[in-house]
Amino acid sequence: MTVRVVVPGSTSNLGAGFDFLGIAINLQLKAELADGEGPPEYSGTLEGMDPEQDIVYRILRAAGVTDGTTLILHSDIPLSRGLGSSGAATVAGFSLAAAAKGDAFDGDMIFELARQIEGHPDNVGPCVYGGAVLAARRPTKLMVSTDLALAFAIPDDLMDTVDARRFLPTSVPREIAVEQAARAAALVRGIATGDPELISFGMVDRLAVPYRKDSIKGFETAVAAAREAGAFGTTISGSGSTLVSITSEGKAKLVSEALAFGLKQKGNHAVPFVSNIREKGVSFGY
Repeated sequence: MTVRVVVPGSTSNLGAGFDFLGIAINLQLKAELADGEGPPEYSGTLEGMDPEQDIVYRILRAAGVTDGTTLILHSDIPLSRGLGSSGAATVAGFSLAAAAKGDAFDGDMIFELARQIEGHPDNVGPCVYGGAVLAARRPTKLMVSTDLALAFAIPDDLMDTVDARRFLPTSVPREIAVEQAARAAALVRGIATGDPELISFGMVDRLAVPYRKDSIKGFETAVAAAREAGAFGTTISGSGSTLVSITSEGKAKLVSEALAFGLKQKGNHAVPFVSNIREKGVSFGY
């Protein structure tokens, strides 16, 4: 029996929601486990991937469902850019494995398994549930204003999550912790109401961005250009190297182009990309 899943990418570490707030976006991974034994097949951003480096294949093999089957993967999620490629792969692997064994789909179980492997609940939450997800005691979908859109600039340069973590301090002063909490609360309220002032305040991160921004050439120039074009706030998507702005739907294209141009001005080639907030998480069939 052939089984297929589609999993969205995500933008995470959203502003002051570092490590607990992420949003599903309109990039996706398609994964198929087809009858008939053969080597894994890869296309899109996965072209040329080594199966031993493939998260999906490793999960399926550990689950004992690879014999007599062929794994076929196609993704339009750029790798190592902070757009949830590894989270989507982890969710796809566990979802395919469950379907191949005839288990009923349990999103909460898939989330927990993926969280343990991925280590980033703000990354896998949107992949499973769609929308904006708060990785609190339990993953919770948040209300998001329909007037909002996401504008991205995706650089050519890669960013490894493990390397990006090395920039972070091991402790922060109490006043920064308090400010971060206030900004996170403002962001949750702001995306629900579409309030530009709350979003602007909440998109300023004090825990990670100050230590990572210098690794992205043109960061400050791009942020200023996006603000001028109408961005409510801009931050690093995931651990980078992509930048993401929250803005109104009508200005998203202009903001994404401004972001990309700001990076290019400093020699960091990037492509603009616009996404609505994808409400659907992992789904079965194409």
